[in-house]
Amino acid sequence: MLSRNYPNPALPTLGIWVERLVRAAAAVAEPHVVAPVPAVPPGLSGFGRTRYRDVPRTRVADGVTIEHPRVPAGPGYLLHRWEARMMYPFIRRVADRLHRARPFDLIHAHFIYPDGVIAAGLGRRYGVPVVSTEHAPWMPWLADYPSVRRQVVRALPAIDAITVASEPLRRSIVDAVGPDVRIENLSLMVDDQVFRAPAPGERWEPDRLLFVGVVRRVKGLDVLVRALPALLAWRPGLTLTVVGEPYHAAYRRDELEVRKLVGSLGLDERVRFVGQRTPAEVAAEMRRSAVLVVPSRRESFSSVTIEALSSGTPVVATRCGGPEAIVTPANGRLVPVDDPAALAAAIHDVLGARERFDRAALHRAAIDRFGPTVVASRLNAIYHAVLERAAERPRSAA
Repeated sequence: MLSRNYPNPALPTLGIWVERLVRAAAAVAEPHVVAPVPAVPPGLSGFGRTRYRDVPRTRVADGVTIEHPRVPAGPGYLLHRWEARMMYPFIRRVADRLHRARPFDLIHAHFIYPDGVIAAGLGRRYGVPVVSTEHAPWMPWLADYPSVRRQVVRALPAIDAITVASEPLRRSIVDAVGPDVRIENLSLMVDDQVFRAPAPGERWEPDRLLFVGVVRRVKGLDVLVRALPALLAWRPGLTLTVVGEPYHAAYRRDELEVRKLVGSLGLDERVRFVGQRTPAEVAAEMRRSAVLVVPSRRESFSSVTIEALSSGTPVVATRCGGPEAIVTPANGRLVPVDDPAALAAAIHDVLGARERFDRAALHRAAIDRFGPTVVASRLNAIYHAVLERAAERPRSAA
């Protein structure tokens, strides 16, 4: 498993959805994770890099060994077009050592660039198949970075399958590189041990709204804040809890803008920013809340939606990509993007009907679609299909 987006001691919630897929894979395979982190040259204090100094080179979590090789990386997108080339030698050194000790059957990367491009090179090097799971749209990103697009196109013949969790992601790949790519559906996983059904007698607060996510413009928290005055006219006791940490400088600017908006609308007593929380704490927040609101302008999937449903909490979300395949009238409401009035009306509707949402039924339905057993079975099918196709290829093609 190769992924830059993977939890580590410096950023414990980074790419937590990848970690969950690794745990699902552990039910059908023996994953070994390579999760590179930025190198921190001596004396460097900028770009927030110093937090990576204490990340161990190798650690074990839940029985899975995780390697954290140091790789060169620039701030933001400054060196974006060179990332795969810069990182490859450092990741190859670790992969060579692991492959010598116990040869890989398959390499599974997350995000096509730089991870998928690097995995394609490693797959050619070792003669093993490659799977790449995509978590973000390819357009307009690849159009904006033609050099990256060329690297992706060159890597695709060495990638046996790309998995996606939503139809918008599939369309974005086809729009970027055409239809001749093998794409497989693979939902993200909800941890049913953490995001459990509410215990008997565990109550929710009828006027408590919840937002969970990094506070950045694409997540649409500003839209939800603009919806609050109308909601407060209907329900004067309403409050909003915001869970999430802006761990990049650009995100911190976005959060500051939302905080200014909260102040300008006189909502300081109604909106509470609580920062980062552990998954268990997020699950507890979800079980306490009447509704989770996902006001995003774009979502590839929306892990927080399935987490809330697994916690027995209905969801009001925008039609921004991923939620359309998850949210139904039985578990919440969908509204247009960037429409505070529609968002307020849908939240009011769900709050008024909140007693009719069966919390245990919401949990069961989420686990039946996104639980560990279902995702592990799907991963097993994808891995075996990829390995069988690889075995049928002429040896020279490897």
